[in-house]
Amino acid sequence: MPDVVVVGLGPAGVVAARELARAGHRVLALQPDAQPSGRAPLAAPPPTLRTRPDEEALLQPAPPAGLDGVGGSKRLAAAQAYRLEEWSFRMRSETVQRYGAAAAADLADWPIVAADLDMWYARVEDATGVAPRAPTPWTDRMHSAAARLGWHPFPAPAAASPDISPLLAGTGVEIVRATATVVQQGPTGAVAGVEYVDGDGITGVIACGAVVVAASVLPTVRLLLLSGLTAAGHVGRWLLSHNTFVVHGDFAGIDLRRRDGGPASAVAVAEFEGDRFDHTGLGFVGGSLLQAAMTGPWSTARLDAATAGLSRRTTGNVDAATWVRAHHRSIGTVWGQPDQVPRADNIVDLDPVHRDPAGRPVARMTFSLADDDRRRWWFLADRAAEWLDAAGARTTWRAPLQPQPLGTHLYGGVRMGADPATSVVDSYGRFHGVPGLVVVGSSTFPSTGGRGPVETIEALAWRAAARLADDLR
Repeated sequence: MPDVVVVGLGPAGVVAARELARAGHRVLALQPDAQPSGRAPLAAPPPTLRTRPDEEALLQPAPPAGLDGVGGSKRLAAAQAYRLEEWSFRMRSETVQRYGAAAAADLADWPIVAADLDMWYARVEDATGVAPRAPTPWTDRMHSAAARLGWHPFPAPAAASPDISPLLAGTGVEIVRATATVVQQGPTGAVAGVEYVDGDGITGVIACGAVVVAASVLPTVRLLLLSGLTAAGHVGRWLLSHNTFVVHGDFAGIDLRRRDGGPASAVAVAEFEGDRFDHTGLGFVGGSLLQAAMTGPWSTARLDAATAGLSRRTTGNVDAATWVRAHHRSIGTVWGQPDQVPRADNIVDLDPVHRDPAGRPVARMTFSLADDDRRRWWFLADRAAEWLDAAGARTTWRAPLQPQPLGTHLYGGVRMGADPATSVVDSYGRFHGVPGLVVVGSSTFPSTGGRGPVETIEALAWRAAARLADDLR
């Protein structure tokens, strides 16, 4: 019998399984294989989606964005490796102090501060080889432009590889290709085991003393709800998303050579992140890092996406798709990942109608943007256009802001906090009132931050696993 079952081997699960195994515990990990969609059909079936509780939730044509398998969705990402800034941990307290309680709305502080993760960030960075990539003509151009604007540009930190799975080598972690379906509890309420179904449809139960749920947000919330673990109605609440945006600029025939490197090569500015600027009268709090990155080869999807918001005044009345294909070497882009304020109406629960192939309810998402999301986006997009203009862009354009509840940067649903009356897990991911159950990943985040989450996910998972390893001794 294993000491611990880890559910999901994305970055959080890999780090947690590794730390627990290195501490001498017997670890078994459940990780289903992906289908051509990139997702496992029983772990991450297409959810239903609505914008308000009084709407019918419609079944989506595809699963949420992401990649199942060992290494998880990090293999889709740019390998950027940011530490979360201090303001993001104290979003509510800092907002109340500067702008008053009315501006804080449903904001929540984390039960830890940035210093509590310093050691764990350092361990992740050492294990994954985090360092800036070499500058390129494009990042040099944008670095110089930011400096002329009086900003303080810096190269984006990045892991050596987006694949974290090599960290499991030699650890003895046993991997079973199966989907967890229920977390079992014993008569005292403590974890007793995990029910699962494998790729052949064979079901079973693994008894264990602890379970670490390390899946992405929707599979994590759905597994807990299917297990009857609701935390008095808090599981599934406070769903958040990075509703990312881009602003493009046309550099009038200059080959920017952005295709010569991947998006881990980037230059960033933090002037418009968190509360580094005065939000008085702006109608929103928070912000985002802004980044100018390389792209690698332009795919058809990237070419098509660059047409959004492009006017015929820019193209000279040429069809947008034709114009982009002719000019893509001269298109530069700045992108952002803005904060989102948590709202009680953005939730995940179980759909009462739609089922996965095994007959279990799929996740139902209720999610919409609010006025502050649009104000934040417009402000940040203006700053991105300003940066592109300073770098020599002839003209700029932006696509309309779109809600992204099915993107890879989802947060919340299993909010961490010190008080069981307002949260689901503590700062170590330990589920309030269920001994032996730990949740790691961005589902525990009380806020999004204005930068990528992966290194924070990994640092939190390492810290949580180290604590669980001690608890099990």
